[in-house]
Amino acid sequence: MPSRGSSRVSLTMTELRSRIRSGAWPVNSRIPTEAELAELFGVGRSTIREAVRSLANLGMLETAAGRGTFVRSLAPVPQVVTETLGAHRLADILGFRRALEVEAARLAALHATDEGVARLRALIASEAAALGRAEHDRVEHAQSRAVERGVTPGAFHFAVVEMSSNTLLTEMYASVMMSLRTGLASGAVIHGASHAVRQEDHTALLTALDERDAEAAARAAARHSDRDLVVASEPTHPTTPPPAATG
Repeated sequence: MPSRGSSRVSLTMTELRSRIRSGAWPVNSRIPTEAELAELFGVGRSTIREAVRSLANLGMLETAAGRGTFVRSLAPVPQVVTETLGAHRLADILGFRRALEVEAARLAALHATDEGVARLRALIASEAAALGRAEHDRVEHAQSRAVERGVTPGAFHFAVVEMSSNTLLTEMYASVMMSLRTGLASGAVIHGASHAVRQEDHTALLTALDERDAEAAARAAARHSDRDLVVASEPTHPTTPPPAATG
């Protein structure tokens, strides 16, 4: 029979996952603090800490020291997928990401709603502001600092993938981005275009989605993916993502 403590942790995990799945806490957003969550759910901070640690181990959350805990996936990321991706070159993983993004954009145009398009428009505005702040960082640190803020690789990209209405595609995309996070943080993977150009690409994709033009959306996604992230240096040995932070 499970202890009361383990039952509280399980129930708290269910509550956290519910808010993530519902979109109340979008991918790449920062969730409330440990103290705020304890008050919200009426449990102790140790219960919150254990629940967050468990979801981090599942790839749904990630804790950045001194910056908070961020949503990284709507669903648990299969360890076998992460390990498989980690055995491949970064260039191959980026190519796989491109294929997913292009198909996601095409499907998103077919499933787009006015509400979804409005959300993407708002994300473009908020990403532009956040990335603008990152410009004030030293160039070599801006990338990893942006990742910690939950800005890069971008809530916009994930929102487009979600709009595809294909849950398997969405989960695979989350796995790919988790595999790329090590490269992003180390500088092995960098942006191939300026913030301004990437924002123009996002706007072009948004326009295609707003017009429900699937082929134009796919072209815009392909053009953007080709210059959004590029490999700066290929590790000698492929690496898997670092273990999720434990609090």
